[in-house]
Amino acid sequence: MVTPTQQTRETKARRPRDMALSMLVLIVPVFLLVGLYRFLGNETPPMVDTTEVYGSVQRAGQFELLKPEGLPSGWRVVSATHTDGVLRLGMTAPDDGALQLVETAKPAAEVVPAIVGRDARDDGEVTIAGRQWQRLSQGRPGERAIVQTGGGRTVIVVGQAKQSQLEQLAESLRP
Repeated sequence: MVTPTQQTRETKARRPRDMALSMLVLIVPVFLLVGLYRFLGNETPPMVDTTEVYGSVQRAGQFELLKPEGLPSGWRVVSATHTDGVLRLGMTAPDDGALQLVETAKPAAEVVPAIVGRDARDDGEVTIAGRQWQRLSQGRPGERAIVQTGGGRTVIVVGQAKQSQLEQLAESLRP
C-alpha cells in the first residue's frame, strides 16, 4: 500500500525534463506524419471536373457560358457550383493565388455587392482580349476584382491574387 508520504515523494521526483521528454515522444510522430503527407503531394488541392456543372449551366440557358481555356500549367479548378443561376468556379493560380470566377444573368448591381463587397472602389477600366472590364478593389480585405457586363450576363473574377492573374483568367474565357 502506498502511503500519502510516498505518493508526495514520487510526485516531487518528477522533473520538467521528464515532461519535455514525454512531449517529444508525442510530437515526433506528428511531424513525421505531416512531412510524409507533404512529401506525397497531398498538399495540392484536388482538381475538379467541371463537365456536370457546365452542362447544368447550358441546360438552364440563362446566359452564354464562358469557360477558361488555354491557361498555362499550374492553374487548377478546385470547386465548381451552379446554384440559383450563378456559376462559381474556385481556382488557384500557379503561385497559390486564389480566385473565383462568377458568371450569372443577374444584373451587376445585384451581384457585385454580394460577391465583391459593398465597399468596393472603382479603379477604372481595363481592356482584356478586346473587352472592357471594370477594376474594383477594397471590397473585401486583400481581394481585388474585375467585372464585365454585356451579352445578358455579368462576369466577375475576384480573389486574393495579383492583378495580372485576374486578367490572365479573364483573357482565357471563351464561349
